[in-house]
Amino acid sequence: MVAYFPSLSDSLRAWAQAQTVFFIASAPTHGKHVNVSPKGYTDGTFKILGPNLCAYVDRTGSGNETISHIYENGRATLMFCSFGSQPRIMRLFCRGRVIEWDSLEFQPFLSDTMKLEKVDAARAIIVLDIIKVQTSCGYAVPRIRQTALDNSAVGAVAPQCSSLSENLSPLEERLAKEKNDIGVAAFEERPTLKFFNSKREREGTAHDYQNEMNTSSLDGLPGLRAARRDTGENLLVGDRICLQSTRYMGKGSVMFVC
Repeated sequence: MVAYFPSLSDSLRAWAQAQTVFFIASAPTHGKHVNVSPKGYTDGTFKILGPNLCAYVDRTGSGNETISHIYENGRATLMFCSFGSQPRIMRLFCRGRVIEWDSLEFQPFLSDTMKLEKVDAARAIIVLDIIKVQTSCGYAVPRIRQTALDNSAVGAVAPQCSSLSENLSPLEERLAKEKNDIGVAAFEERPTLKFFNSKREREGTAHDYQNEMNTSSLDGLPGLRAARRDTGENLLVGDRICLQSTRYMGKGSVMFVC
């Protein structure tokens, strides 16, 4: 059954933080495209920072939709779903903001707030204020077969978590338990993105790629500000000739055009 909550409970927080993949959806106020992006590498890029706050590190990629949409109207929805023993879908309805790689806020937020180390070719941190939480049954989502995870892999995870349980907080114990579920433990990260982003970082080409691919959205909205600036755009002029911002007002939004 569907249920709504004003914030994340400890159990939902642990379950979400344990997942290896989530999806983020966003859209322009006016335009043809609604974007949905899958996100992995959650151990090293995604953090739930409180009952109504989460953030993830946005690595360099070919698309720029989420950043453009959040700059334009701030709306985003995160979705998590279980592929394991207990079915569940959870959506986090959010208002977001973007901290780009060249912002003075970027490194303190990454290291002090998110407690994360350097992420190669990171272009931004997406910070999301959670305004509503929705859970539903998830019965239509397929689950992973037990044979997808061999006994050696299960054994490698479970003892490690149990041996640390005496030193864990209740929230950390919940997180360790969730990570043992087959719907989490059966997944492994692809090395491809880390390889290419590490290569771009070493060669100093990450920002060149951002300049080429991340200056605007599919609907022509302004994209990564650092990329726009580095390609010679006057940001003040560029922002004024586009749909500049939206202001959230109750059930609707008001668009301001300069």
